[in-house]
Amino acid sequence: MRFNFFSFLFLILFFVSCKTVHKTKTRVEGVRTPRAELLEKLHQPDFNFKWFYAKAKIEYEDSKNNQTINTEIKIKKDTAIMIAVNAMLGIYRAEILITPDSVKFLDKFNKRFYQRDFNFIKQLTHLPNLTFDAMQKAILGCDFNFDKSNAMIEKNDSSYKIETSENQIQNIIWMNALNLTMSKKQLKNKVINQTYEMNYADYRLLADRLFSFRRKVKIVGQQDNIYTVDIDYKKVTLNEPQTIAPIKVPKSYEVVK
Repeated sequence: MRFNFFSFLFLILFFVSCKTVHKTKTRVEGVRTPRAELLEKLHQPDFNFKWFYAKAKIEYEDSKNNQTINTEIKIKKDTAIMIAVNAMLGIYRAEILITPDSVKFLDKFNKRFYQRDFNFIKQLTHLPNLTFDAMQKAILGCDFNFDKSNAMIEKNDSSYKIETSENQIQNIIWMNALNLTMSKKQLKNKVINQTYEMNYADYRLLADRLFSFRRKVKIVGQQDNIYTVDIDYKKVTLNEPQTIAPIKVPKSYEVVK
């Protein structure tokens, strides 16, 4: 599968960010957060959730395409991630089902069904340490490519810049100094010179967490190809039971393994 709009649907899973809200929701300007506390915010333990559900409007653009879609994202913790896609005019529909060991993609426009093991997502994203657990933690706000042992921290007037590097992946995070929410994240694969940049905005309270309802994603790939995605979340809920059913493949579809 080429790196195109439909491949990008896998990548949008990483760009959801929410942070636990503690009793102290803001900090006095100029007060430095201790290093250990700051790093712990980025590497929080698993959130106490069983179900996650979201509806989002997504605008995608590259050098040849400009499309707008509606998506639904469902997660059953440690079990499955489901993405359903509908074009704004109902022309295109797709379904993606990710489990800890497999990826299934139903392309209803081209009448094809793709089935891969989980390594396919690692190859697509060029993130060799990526796991299913890391994906669901990233969706709930825990950084998924983070090594505390070599973190370098820089304090600016209104933000912290935290930089780490592991397995040729450079990871830089900018956090708001007042409430320790993530404002920007950058991942760079030094081997292939590919960069992911994610900007987070419009934080609102969701249960006991701050959740970013607006983000902008930019990927600069090989040969300086640029892909951008604007994500506008219309609805997000936690711990409301969802239905995640196996993908039904019509007999007329081509099965690609």
